[in-house]
Amino acid sequence: MNRETVLRSTLFGMFIGLIGIVISFSPGSASWEESIGLSLLFEMRGQRPPPEQIAIISINGQTAEQLGLGEEIPEWPRSLHAKLIDRLTQAGVAVIAYDIFFKKSRQPGPDQTMARAIQRAGNVLLVAYLEQQRLTEEHANVDIERLLPPTETLVDAAVGIAPFVLPKIPVRVSRFWTFTGENRLISLPAAALQLLVDPDGRLLNGLLQSIGESSKLVNDKQTHARIVSRIRDDSSLQARLLEAFSAGQASQQTTLQRQRFNALLKLYTGDTRPYLNFYGPPGSIPTIPIHHALQAAPEELANLKGKVVFVGYAGTYQPRQKDGFYTVFSQPNGLDLSGVEIAATAFANLLISETLSTLDDFYMALLLLSYGLGITLLFRWLPGLRGILAGLLVSSVYFILVYNLFNQLHVWLPLFVPLVVQTTLALILGQTLHYRQMRSSRERLRELFGYYLPGDVIDNLAQQKREPMTDTSSAFGVCLATDAQGYTEFAENMDPVDLQAYLNRYYEILFKPVRTRNGVVSDVVGDAMLAIWPSTEPDISLHQQACEAALAINRSLQQSQLEPKLFTRIGLHAGELVMSHVGAIDHFEYRAVGDMVNTTSRIENLNKQLGTAILASNVAVEGLKGIATREVGEFAVAGKQQSVTIYEISAMSADVTPQLRQLHEDFAKALAEWIYGERETAYQRFKLILKDHPNDGPTQYYVNQFRERRRSRQNLV
Repeated sequence: MNRETVLRSTLFGMFIGLIGIVISFSPGSASWEESIGLSLLFEMRGQRPPPEQIAIISINGQTAEQLGLGEEIPEWPRSLHAKLIDRLTQAGVAVIAYDIFFKKSRQPGPDQTMARAIQRAGNVLLVAYLEQQRLTEEHANVDIERLLPPTETLVDAAVGIAPFVLPKIPVRVSRFWTFTGENRLISLPAAALQLLVDPDGRLLNGLLQSIGESSKLVNDKQTHARIVSRIRDDSSLQARLLEAFSAGQASQQTTLQRQRFNALLKLYTGDTRPYLNFYGPPGSIPTIPIHHALQAAPEELANLKGKVVFVGYAGTYQPRQKDGFYTVFSQPNGLDLSGVEIAATAFANLLISETLSTLDDFYMALLLLSYGLGITLLFRWLPGLRGILAGLLVSSVYFILVYNLFNQLHVWLPLFVPLVVQTTLALILGQTLHYRQMRSSRERLRELFGYYLPGDVIDNLAQQKREPMTDTSSAFGVCLATDAQGYTEFAENMDPVDLQAYLNRYYEILFKPVRTRNGVVSDVVGDAMLAIWPSTEPDISLHQQACEAALAINRSLQQSQLEPKLFTRIGLHAGELVMSHVGAIDHFEYRAVGDMVNTTSRIENLNKQLGTAILASNVAVEGLKGIATREVGEFAVAGKQQSVTIYEISAMSADVTPQLRQLHEDFAKALAEWIYGERETAYQRFKLILKDHPNDGPTQYYVNQFRERRRSRQNLV
């Protein structure tokens, strides 16, 4: 791939990357990632255990039946809630968070009973309702938020109230607010964490004092809220607090206390709208029906000690579900996660710091740009099926990486845009550009080779657009070189006109097998021909075509009416092929040159020593099917540092006789003895072969070699 192609491919890759960025940051694209990518990750991971510090007390239609109450749960007697709070307090529950909005006051007795139970517990949070209104003032719309607290009697008894806002529209719930609304009110799950970790603010106050910030937080809810709001507004203060905590300012705490305080600091300094890291379908968080909690023996509730308990509506099947939200784990029967389950999930995520985290905008853009660039370059470098398979491999590796980050580190990377959008566009673009490049290369080669070569077109060779005199192209291919034995003596005794006619008929016989097997006659000098099978990349099928052409040439010569029939020797070799313009001034020829051509010619010359007709290098016989060959040994070739293993191309497999097959087997055994240094044993085997095949050239060659070496040793003695 030349520099211009690399530059163009890089620009296209950046374009694909920018498309991914634009789509990812466009309005509505997040819903694609959430509904497709995030949902797939949750479904693959399945259900997982929640932290042990969380539990739910469920209220639904079935519990109403058990308690003999109606299904209008808000109308239940509040003395029942008072009893529940007392039982949870006796069990040692750390925090009780009610996700039931006690909107209306009741008769003083029941309300006071519940209020006294809340006061005795000292750890009860009540959910409040955040009302949003739109007012029109002077032709402009003004949005106003108002926090509607529960009934005053209960508010005065509770340690705090907090809203928990979720979208109640037909969309999938995937996020929650830690601080919600214009006034940044702390949400119910966040308030539960704050109450569990630092109920009076002493820990935060101590950390602030350690960095020189004075505050009075103890037993002052309003001051606490202002300080938290200030922390959220001041990134410098956030950094100082985190640095002080990391430096061990809270080293007097236990490991558990430090972990929880660290989670609280992340709440104060982190994203106000994190993604929920669900634990599974409805019922994944340990849930106790309210009637069981009211009727169970104290020891049965002992396992709730030290836990945070959320109380709210949690239906077990859809028809009686009062407070369901559509999530990735909504069931086929219509059962959704309830609001209290989502609140408990949010609290659990905050407690052990496992809300889903996403990349910052800069790193997200960098990821999409890098993926788009990488996948585009991959499809450009590896066109066709190889590119598709490589693309699938890279996409699979990316998917596995995304899943492992999601499963192990709770990091959510995009799936839909990279795998569906960018990969598809890069594949289409890469294949289109490759097709256009190949078409342009073919047209260029047709124009270029049309000046020099008659007949067939050479495809997939030139890649650079330069003037013919300066163009040198490297490719892969197979070379076939021929030479007619006794041609010089024959030509001296023939009239030139007759010689021309003879050579025309001779070359017609040679050319046809080459061209019918997609080869190109590159050069003709006297009685020698050089044919090539070029390709832009290694192709085993070219070996087959070239070797079949060699056999067809010999067969056609023997069957022709040409007289005399000159014995034609053939050599074949495969490898890197260099096509270049050779010549000067105003005459050039475009031909194959270099080491591969020279090696092919020398392999052809080995036929003289071995008494054979067709010889090929070990590279040229790779991948042959239906052709009988035999290894004739390793030979030093001029210009090569290492010897080359040579094979004889004997016949098509269908034409092999039993005698020829036996010859090949016997010769292979003898050659193996020769190679292993058992020359005397090999010599005896070769002599036996000559008795049955006295005209076999390779066998005679090794017999002569042994005798000459033996005479040389005797002369030295």
